[in-house]
Amino acid sequence: MTCDLNIENETAWPAFPVTLREAVGAQVGGVLYAGLGTAAHAWYALDTQGEPKSWRRLADFPADAPSGAASAVANGKIYVFGGAGRANPSSSLEQFDVVHCYDPLSDSWAKLPTRLPVGMLGASAICVDGVRILVFGGYNKPQFDCFFAKYDSLGALQQKRALREFMDRPVLDYEWNINVWQFDVTNIEWRNLGGVPHLPNCGSGVILHQGQIYLLSGEIKPGLRSRSVKRASISDRGLKWCDEKNLPSPDGVVPQEGVAGGFAGRWGEYLVLAGGTNFPGARRRYDAMEYYAHQGLSKTWRDELYVFRDDVWMMVGRLPAARAHGLSFQVAQGLLLVGGDTQDGIPCMESMLLPHNSATVLSHDSALFRRNSSVN
Repeated sequence: MTCDLNIENETAWPAFPVTLREAVGAQVGGVLYAGLGTAAHAWYALDTQGEPKSWRRLADFPADAPSGAASAVANGKIYVFGGAGRANPSSSLEQFDVVHCYDPLSDSWAKLPTRLPVGMLGASAICVDGVRILVFGGYNKPQFDCFFAKYDSLGALQQKRALREFMDRPVLDYEWNINVWQFDVTNIEWRNLGGVPHLPNCGSGVILHQGQIYLLSGEIKPGLRSRSVKRASISDRGLKWCDEKNLPSPDGVVPQEGVAGGFAGRWGEYLVLAGGTNFPGARRRYDAMEYYAHQGLSKTWRDELYVFRDDVWMMVGRLPAARAHGLSFQVAQGLLLVGGDTQDGIPCMESMLLPHNSATVLSHDSALFRRNSSVN
């Protein structure tokens, strides 16, 4: 059993001006920044202290607008890594290998004199000390670019055959980025910190909390998610990975599929993962060696809300509506969800606040926190 939380859209927080999916978001001080993805070159800011609150358009992104880029804040600036798009309308979809930096003080963008060491589409990024950004995961760029260059040149029947050949492979064949890459914004230098002891993920949530990095769920191949949460502690020697923690199974759903494109952050004193998408039934198929595991299955937008307490992930409630592929921000009042989409990709432009006082109420309900905590 779970508790349906009475979380409503917060009218004090305005809707985003345009559709916002597969986008980039960042927070510098009390100002939220968001754009790219379906917002194309548009870039906006919202001052959380301002009244009335409103999104203000800033300097446009100066290059081909990416979707699925990774981003992080370091030394007061916003860094955007890679993503995918089309160089022009007649070009095939490709991964970008560039890094851009946005300076809020001058409202200006700059392309940095560096290239990505690997494909970072769908990667997760977090700044650990003000100047070093760590990047996890990322689609294989040569595979991605070659597939879409070939795919766009085929007829409809050939495209269907090519898609099946691409999808009907085991996880390791996709060769996603398994290394943790460190980007030093002071020297504009990359450093390979070594591989992770798990399958590389894309579309994972990432949280830095009390000196530890949490990578929440995500894809391990197209259409197949992971139910586990990876945790690494940070030290002078690098990263030390801890035992993986699994998300519990929602009511009536076994096994847990995991989610990609969920909302992640801190909610009160707890870490939280909410929403996302998956393909129910894909895990069973893949375990039976049906590698095109999501073929014919319905992509499903999720509404489950998970929190991390006492070293265990628990499902404690549901969002008012299923939602994914948006941005989450830590604000004084709670965790703010911005943009994204709902079932079947319908844009969701309104903002939704998970207020801290709701998390506080949950923290005092010991019976609630025992529910669904055993399946881990």
